[in-house]
Amino acid sequence: MKDYLVTEETIKEFTLAVAIELRDSPSLLFTSQDPSIGKWGMAKLWRMWMSETAKFMAANGSVMPLMIAKDGSWFGERPFNEKDAHELFTSQWLGLDGEGKRLSWAKDDREGMRKATKAERYIAMMKHENWCIEKGINLPAPKDSDYFRMKKEQDGM
Repeated sequence: MKDYLVTEETIKEFTLAVAIELRDSPSLLFTSQDPSIGKWGMAKLWRMWMSETAKFMAANGSVMPLMIAKDGSWFGERPFNEKDAHELFTSQWLGLDGEGKRLSWAKDDREGMRKATKAERYIAMMKHENWCIEKGINLPAPKDSDYFRMKKEQDGM
């Protein structure tokens, strides 16, 4: 999957790039969106959710190994924390893009990663919220956050 920033000034280059891609693939799918990735509000809410999720998981026996041997056995353990939750659920809900790059909550692309779009972040949060509801995890729900504003728009309210 390639991302293009198209403006009136770059439309010709975009059209040429699409024509080149069409040589390799008989059809392409395009979607458009505002190029902003949203406010940090959604990422901050995600981190708050990871803290609550980690507390629940640690209280229910989730731990992390201190060392893993080549055969897969592990030695020692430490409590499951919000960083572990962030890594686990970012992988689970955001996953990889079409080119195998890990999607990230960061504002900028990093090596081997691509920043998730606002829509991808919204979907990840929706998935996590549903998972937490099933588990009985009470998540913070600030009504002025980007996530709840988008949810309200999605629900037509």
